[in-house]
Formats: sequence, C-alpha cells, structure tokens
Amino acid sequence: MREWDERELCATAAAGPVVLVNVSPHGSDALVVTERAIEAVPLPGLDPRTTAQRRSAFQEALLRIEAPGTSREQSLRAQRTVRDSLAWLWQAVTGPVLDHLDIPHAPAGPSTRLWWSPGGALGSLPLHAAAPQDGGPGALDRVVSSYTPTLRALHHARQRAARPSGTGTATGTGTGPGTDTDTGTLVVAVDEAPGLVPLPAARREAEHLAGLLADADVLTGTSATHAAVVSALPRHAYAHFACHAVGDLENPSGSRLVLHDHAERPLTVRDLARLRLPSVRLAYLSACDTLRTSPELADEAVHIVSALQIAGFPHVVGSLWHVDDTIGATVARSVYETLRTRDGNLDVSRTAEALHSTVRTLRDTYPHTPTLWACQVHAGP
Repeated sequence: MREWDERELCATAAAGPVVLVNVSPHGSDALVVTERAIEAVPLPGLDPRTTAQRRSAFQEALLRIEAPGTSREQSLRAQRTVRDSLAWLWQAVTGPVLDHLDIPHAPAGPSTRLWWSPGGALGSLPLHAAAPQDGGPGALDRVVSSYTPTLRALHHARQRAARPSGTGTATGTGTGPGTDTDTGTLVVAVDEAPGLVPLPAARREAEHLAGLLADADVLTGTSATHAAVVSALPRHAYAHFACHAVGDLENPSGSRLVLHDHAERPLTVRDLARLRLPSVRLAYLSACDTLRTSPELADEAVHIVSALQIAGFPHVVGSLWHVDDTIGATVARSVYETLRTRDGNLDVSRTAEALHSTVRTLRDTYPHTPTLWACQVHAGP
C-alpha cells in the first residue's frame, strides 16, 4: 500500500480538520490536519499512565451507574466522576486542539466540522463531549464532531458517500448475485432477548420510524433473526437497529448485535465485516457499546461500527457505552425527523449535524447527567 503525500493528506481535511491524537511516554501530541497544513500540537497534560487511570475510573463509574441496586448517592458520585473525566479531556486534549485551531464558541450552534481519531486508551473516551470544569463552553459549543479510525478510512467513507444512489450491486456475502438498492429503511427491533433486560422503547421506536419514513421494512421480535437481517440488508439504503449489543473485550471480532436467535447464531463483527453492501448509506445503532473495544486494540478499531463501515455504510451512528432505552429512542426520533426529506427519504449528509443538535439539547436538559447524552457518536464523512 503506497504512502500518501502531504497534499493527499490535507485533501482529507477539506470539509474540516482531522485530529489524530497520539498518547506516548515520550511526549503526547495531536497531529492536526487541515486543508492547508499538517501541524503537531503538544499535549503535555496527556501521558499513558494518566490516560489509563482516567479511562479506568471512567469505566468503573459507568459500571456503577448501570449496576442493579446502585443507590442515588452512588449514582451521583459516579456522574461526578464522569464530569471530572470530561473536564480532564478538555484540559488535556480537546481544549488545546480547539484553541490551536482558533475555533470560537458558537452560541447559535457550531458549523465547523471536525474529525477525531484518538489512539490507545483514549479511543473509548468522549472527546466530542469534553468541557471545562467551570461549566463554560466545551467541544459541543465549538465544533460538530465525528470519529474516524484513520485518515484512509475517512477517505474511503467519503468515496462511498459520493457514489450516486443506485450504483453498484449489493450482495449479502460477497459471493452470490446481488440486488440494486438505493432507497428504503430496514428497521430491526428486539425488545426482549433471553438473559437480557427488556427494552420496552425499542418496539415503539420501530413503530415510530415505520410511520415516519418511506419504504420502511420492519423486523421485530421473532422475525428479527440473523438470516432475515442478513438477507434484508442488501435491499435497503438505510438500516436501523434498536436492540441490545454486546462488546466483547476479549474477542472484539465476536462483539455482536443481539437478535432474536442470538444464542444460536449471533450477528457478530466478523459476520458484518464480511458483507458487501456498496449501495448502503446510513446505519443507525440505537444499541449499547457498539464502538467499544479493548484499549490494546483501540488503534485497530475492531467493533460493530467499524464492521458496518467495512461492509459499506459510509455513515454510522454508534455508542461508546450503555444507551438509556428511553433516551436512545428520543435521540433516534429527533435525528430521523431532522434528516427526513419531503418525499420520506433521508438526507444522510446531515447526520453528524442532526445528532450533534440533538445531543446539545439533551445536555442542556440533563447537564449533570452526561452518561445520558454523551455516549452516541457519528462515524463517517
């Protein structure tokens, strides 16, 4: 694979800066790529030991909040830990980068796009939601953030997004005959799965989207099986999953979406990455932990979101941790209502902006409960 020259690297930042964050014992920095230059921004407050400690405290706080029997006081302390983590991210990473780029606070809503590509243990932390300890304007008030594992991945996602609708042949496995596709949404909702807590809002979420979008096909309950989903994906431009997801830190390629028959045939990262879907546009994962991987493999980006991008989806909405059932459904409805065109289809080019606006509104509603609104992120162009 040939190396890119500086001109090609800068071209990937034509729509907004791309920030690659490097955590190193020899001195951490952010490589900031703009359409005019590539610059290194020193990050003296970022080092491997502190990053690992902050990530561990953050993950422990999330587990405490999600654990059954957690008291209100324990939950409040855990939320303070999460807010402290966002303040540390602002001080150590996000603030210095945005100050270097001279991107101001935009009270009416930011229009500047920016792509984060964090490495190592930093990959599971919400750079897009970082904010000062004093409650002043943070990343959400200055940029519309997206994530990408690499510059090359962003380049490929943009190439896929630029294809005219209806081009290419979609196949379920990459080996058989395909079906042309350019419209319609596949909605998959699994509200009850053996061994997991029910998701009562999932079915309501599916019903709402079926009424909102043109040409929506819905698979719910016992019809939402591995075979049915894999068969249906090539016939739709958009896919929405309202279900549980399991991030497997020991075996990331085994991370999976929980369908009706998940115990017998799980829909894993490995299965998704093998699909060849050249005409798809957007995958929306109203599910937990779909961007989760082990810190040792964070640079390799092995998770459900990346698997869907490999399959062909240029835009993917995923989550860094547990998505509250009701909040997740609210976010999904808001995003789709923003993206919906007059003919009932979707303008997915505005996905990042639609998600950002919704998250900002939730933040203003629940300012002291960041776990409710900071988990969902956009990956893609």
